[in-house]
Amino acid sequence: MTISARTRSVWAKSGYDPDSRVWQPLWLHLLDSAAVAEHLARNWLAPTVQDLIEREFAGSDSDLSPVDEFCLLASWIAGVHDIGKCSPAFSSKVPHLDDRMREVGLKHETLNANDRRKMPHGLAGHVVLQRWLRTEYAGTRGSCRALASVVGAHHGIPPTRAGVTTEYALHAHLLGDEPWDGTRRELLDFVTNRTGAAPLLGAWNRRKWSQPFLVELSGLVIVADWIASTENYFPLLSLDDDGAALLASNAHAARVKRGLSLLEIPSPWHPRDTGTDADSLLTQRFRLPDGARATDIQAHALDAARTMELPGILVVEDSTGGGKTESALMAAEVLAARTGRSGILFALPTQATTDAMFSRELDWLDAVERAYADDGAPSDFAVQLIHGRARLNEEARELRRRGYQLRDRLFGSLGGEQAEGPHPTGIGWDELEASTKESLDAAGRRAADVAIMAWFSGRKKSMLSDFVVTTVDHLLFVAMRSPHLAMRHLGLSRKVVVVDEVHSYSTYMNAYLDRALTWLAAYGVPVVLLSATLSEARCTAMVDAYRRGLQLSNGQNPRKQSDPETIDTPFPCLVAAGRDSTKVLPVTSAGRHSTVQIRQLGKDGLLPLLEDKLADGGCALVVRNTVRRAQETYEELRNIFGEEVSLNHARFTIGDRLAKDAELLRRFGPPRSHPERPHRAIVVATQVVEQSLDVDFDLLVTDLAPVDLVLQRMGRLHRHQRPRPARLATPTCYIDWLPTTGTSKPSLEGGAEAIYGEHDMLLSAAALHRVVDGSGVVTVPDDVHGLIEAVYGDGANVPSAWQDALTQARDAYAQELQNKQNAARAFLLEEPERSGESVSLIDWLNTTASDSEETGRAQVRDGEDSLEVILLELRREGGQEELRTLAHAPGAPGALIPTDQVPGRDVVRAMAMSAVRLPADVTRGDKMDRAIDELEVRVVPAWQADSQLRGQLFLLLEDGRAQLAGTTLEYSSTTGLKEVRDA
Repeated sequence: MTISARTRSVWAKSGYDPDSRVWQPLWLHLLDSAAVAEHLARNWLAPTVQDLIEREFAGSDSDLSPVDEFCLLASWIAGVHDIGKCSPAFSSKVPHLDDRMREVGLKHETLNANDRRKMPHGLAGHVVLQRWLRTEYAGTRGSCRALASVVGAHHGIPPTRAGVTTEYALHAHLLGDEPWDGTRRELLDFVTNRTGAAPLLGAWNRRKWSQPFLVELSGLVIVADWIASTENYFPLLSLDDDGAALLASNAHAARVKRGLSLLEIPSPWHPRDTGTDADSLLTQRFRLPDGARATDIQAHALDAARTMELPGILVVEDSTGGGKTESALMAAEVLAARTGRSGILFALPTQATTDAMFSRELDWLDAVERAYADDGAPSDFAVQLIHGRARLNEEARELRRRGYQLRDRLFGSLGGEQAEGPHPTGIGWDELEASTKESLDAAGRRAADVAIMAWFSGRKKSMLSDFVVTTVDHLLFVAMRSPHLAMRHLGLSRKVVVVDEVHSYSTYMNAYLDRALTWLAAYGVPVVLLSATLSEARCTAMVDAYRRGLQLSNGQNPRKQSDPETIDTPFPCLVAAGRDSTKVLPVTSAGRHSTVQIRQLGKDGLLPLLEDKLADGGCALVVRNTVRRAQETYEELRNIFGEEVSLNHARFTIGDRLAKDAELLRRFGPPRSHPERPHRAIVVATQVVEQSLDVDFDLLVTDLAPVDLVLQRMGRLHRHQRPRPARLATPTCYIDWLPTTGTSKPSLEGGAEAIYGEHDMLLSAAALHRVVDGSGVVTVPDDVHGLIEAVYGDGANVPSAWQDALTQARDAYAQELQNKQNAARAFLLEEPERSGESVSLIDWLNTTASDSEETGRAQVRDGEDSLEVILLELRREGGQEELRTLAHAPGAPGALIPTDQVPGRDVVRAMAMSAVRLPADVTRGDKMDRAIDELEVRVVPAWQADSQLRGQLFLLLEDGRAQLAGTTLEYSSTTGLKEVRDA
């Protein structure tokens, strides 16, 4: 098939330099994109979301299978995605290419930069395609809009309703007159015929697509466009070459074959379930002692995964040490096999828990690899660790360095974030100009493409890998309106999702988690939730959120404000829920069984208690709710106990945190692995010891906290079998700041009340008082359910003197809850629109949050984290200043740091390991801008060339201290970062 000289003249890419002698015709880029999309759809996506595809193409009259029809649709829509580039608004961006188009009849009035920005090519493409579909294929306005919106969304943000109506009406001249319209029709006809889509376009144009499917299609088009825009795979042409030789099908096929061979996208993981019994599967997949057998909950979780309604959600509740992780991975492998998913995402609450889980999943994957290799199955799994400090994880670094079978295999040949190799070019320049209202020069265009690189070959792309271990933020981002959100959805739709510690997230975070569950259900993604202290109300809310997604994808219309019947969850248990059924299965716990005495600690009672209980030796843990309180307690005890006292909290540098965690495990870990237990020791810590660290103490003192957190802290008491001093033979937990029951104004520690809220603290205090005043003991797991429901269930019970205080706290809690929900809605993604309606992607991401990971993390976590800085030492010698790494920075302690170039690798790593978060008080409110202004003065331009230092802020210490925003800060490796208050 031939096309006219006029159509062949339309350009798509020109390189960075406006005077360069290379270009790419639009028709060629469209064919390249169509071929890449068909390849991705058939070989990478369709095998992993076949259930979604079959649902979407149910009832089709075509002779094609649902997968074949989907691949054809993907090829066609990727083949027309850049049709908006055939417009004066775009062509005039490069004058010499625009002049060539004028010579063959594509003329237009003179346009300035402000004119061009009114019609970026994504918006132009939406308008053009919608109009063409209605004219040529007689579709309804709604159905035409649905497919057109995928084209409009191909640079990360779909068009708005105002953009496709008001903007087009005011600036239609930017699309050109009849010659332009005729050229676009010729291009659309050319791609439609070349892909073979013409016979089906009429039916597609009348079909009612679901919104999740359109998002999936949008993500696929984005990836195909980026690959087809990578010059190393699909080279630009000489300016003297009109590309006519590539019009022949066989010639273009050879170009595509070469490009895809360089890309090296292997087949997805194909999980399977051979029906192996739980005992055998457990020993095959995990490193366990000889004779290990599956626990009751592991056996039932595996059975539930094999029999539960799908798509479905599986909730696993058991006490610490019950083997929930093994239960989740065994169930996830089976669920992946049943639904064709190609991988697993494991989300955890903190970076520390994520690092630990990454090691465990690598071991599991090694076992899976060995099992599958017996049948010659692919064994090169794509594994990613994702959190703010993933690049500092030693095992993740080793994977990147060795590049062995557990490599990142999607786009693996692109290399890492610092790779000098292939990367997409010419992506969305005019879209960026429209959003920033600034014209881009060559440097600006490079910067625009670098932003895409973060997705294409940087850590953001990691969500597309088969196996991902991540902090929960990256799952919550799925429910936050942000640019390129379709990419996250595309990656997650192909996996089974496991979420650990689901009880530990705030009300604000739960709004994002629930919405994420709704979208996952709409894609048919199986979900496994794990918890040791989950309330019935929270379990019910998450199951309901998931079920809403199933109902919406089935065309049902659930009530906007649902009030589901509470799921009764005895502890421990399994909950398996699908669209129509909910099954609750009580199980026998294999976790820690313990009986702990609960005592109230009197005012100023800590020091006498420790002196008495530790008189014959022993190891005590003192948990405080705030860093400041932990630092104060540490200094007080240090005066008496000296070197026997240590401190652990979240405001140490990364390097010091890792060293302190390792020291905790070495001294207080399991007896078999860590025999160097001290004769006497006191550890003062914050919430960092609640999870992730397998540490064991003889005595526990904890600030009053919500009861589920107190139970978590109790899990660090007498955790392992070992000899203990006689005074500490009975596991005992002392509660500090437990208010007395006789006063009408119960007193709570201010820091804890600010963190957790008066409502939950009062109910937790009441529940613990009933224990102290009653039996005096808590038995795990028997008493867990009752204690959790006493705080989070219906029918709260507090001492009569506290009734007025509780009423006020409940009113304040309700208002705070409403405020948090309203705040979350600012960027909270709407539920998927009900299938069967005339839906599109228009306004899907209206009002987007920042695409910055740091900003996004603050958004989904209610801004609870303060500003992060890298600590450096400033020394003055003979009137000269020099910067050095901290004296304890790992790898390069006290090293001189050059300011005229990027430091060496070891120094950069030492700097990155010196990152720490500022106290919230230093940056609260209007102090944030002041702090940033002061810190930005010390930004070193030469360091911006390094990916680990780019965009970082640096706080310079002189003799361990610094002034920032009117506050004196002090850092030491023993106390961490603290505010110095005037005496």
